[in-house]
Amino acid sequence: MKKKILFIYGQLNGGGAERVLLDILNNFNYKEYEVDLCQIVAGGTFVNEVPKQVNLISLWPDYSFSYKLAIRLSYKFGCNFIFKRKLSQKLTKQYDIEISFLEGFPLKLHAMMNTKAKKISWVHCDLFKFHYTKNQFRRGEELAAYNKMDKIVCVAEDTKKAFEKRFPTCTAEKVVIYNPIDKGKIIKMSNEYSLPKNDKFTIITSGRLTIQKKMDRVIRLAKRFKDENLDVHFQILGDGELKEDLLALRAQLNVEDRVEFLGFQRNPFPYVKRADMMFCCSGYEGFCLVICEAMCLGIPVISTKTSGPIEILENNKYGLLVEHDDDSMFQGLKYMYLNSELRKKYAELGRLRCDRFDVKFTMKQIELLYGYDK
Repeated sequence: MKKKILFIYGQLNGGGAERVLLDILNNFNYKEYEVDLCQIVAGGTFVNEVPKQVNLISLWPDYSFSYKLAIRLSYKFGCNFIFKRKLSQKLTKQYDIEISFLEGFPLKLHAMMNTKAKKISWVHCDLFKFHYTKNQFRRGEELAAYNKMDKIVCVAEDTKKAFEKRFPTCTAEKVVIYNPIDKGKIIKMSNEYSLPKNDKFTIITSGRLTIQKKMDRVIRLAKRFKDENLDVHFQILGDGELKEDLLALRAQLNVEDRVEFLGFQRNPFPYVKRADMMFCCSGYEGFCLVICEAMCLGIPVISTKTSGPIEILENNKYGLLVEHDDDSMFQGLKYMYLNSELRKKYAELGRLRCDRFDVKFTMKQIELLYGYDK
């Protein structure tokens, strides 16, 4: 008999965690598992990419008054009867394994489910430095939710350490499983369409335009390169709530000729493949999927020192790490830009490094986590 697994998530929009979830679902052994995916709200950019073997369930069809009321009652009064009613109406199976695949509300709803299933929750970011979920829970509620889990899966060793600092009394078992990297899929997608070759040295960065990703750093760095008459072009893949602020900063610093916003791309890999370097400028990161994706394509990587990239790049062995101040970032980028041999070295080592995160290896770890080992 197949094991029944439930994944709980928010909405499948264009973020890294959603892409990781899809990679896991696309590599599942459906001969052994029956999988349901429960979205809190239906839809999202990636919803049509969910494998046909997965049964999609939505608690709400859209951001309706009922959904907003449930949120407000939960935040303001700790009253969760609407959420619990929705869960009981929509999730009628007896699952063997339940997984909240994101911090925050997926975890919160997961903890409301009074079942005998094995309970697992994923942590994708540094919750000590970037406690973005704090306002989604009442006092003590987040720790209580994690304590209802059997296992907490962290996507990097430093992510695990940060979790343990944030919640030192959490009783759930903590394990580390790196995000899966489907190298073959990435290479295939990078060849799906062709783009004209960049006519200038191009540094690309990718991520949502949010406070965490700190894309304003890219614009200030472009100004430094321009002031030193270094002919470097920056491209930013992604969209988000800070786009207008970033466009205003670009105009203010007079670098509209140096910084190009590419927007959200369902398949970003042709853009990454034609770049000369990948730069991750985030203030906080968990695993940082875009770094491994660039390495798969032979693009040398430079990153600020955050938890996931430190592990992936292994203290400058597979890519260059820099501090978070503007001068350190500029000097690191300039050094890589001027050193073609270093870029070649990191391109070659990066291809080898991403094999460590191969999807087959990661799926084996995940199957062991679920209790399946053949």
